[in-house]
Amino acid sequence: ELREKAIRDENAALQYARKDGYKNGVEQGKDMGKNERNIEIAKNMLKENIDKEVISKVTGLRIEEIEKLIDNG
Repeated sequence: ELREKAIRDENAALQYARKDGYKNGVEQGKDMGKNERNIEIAKNMLKENIDKEVISKVTGLRIEEIEKLIDNG
């Protein structure tokens, strides 16, 4: 009886961890997609010679990240 309950509890914990891990993975994927999109926007703004500070405000990227885009062309 006690062993069976422990197995059920363990299975429930594993199912919860999988669901939680899936949700975290989805959120991370969304964040990565947003960041990639912001980088593309920043690159386009740089092509238009828009100031780094403005690009940072619009995209949320740090100035250092934008400068790397300039250095890496």
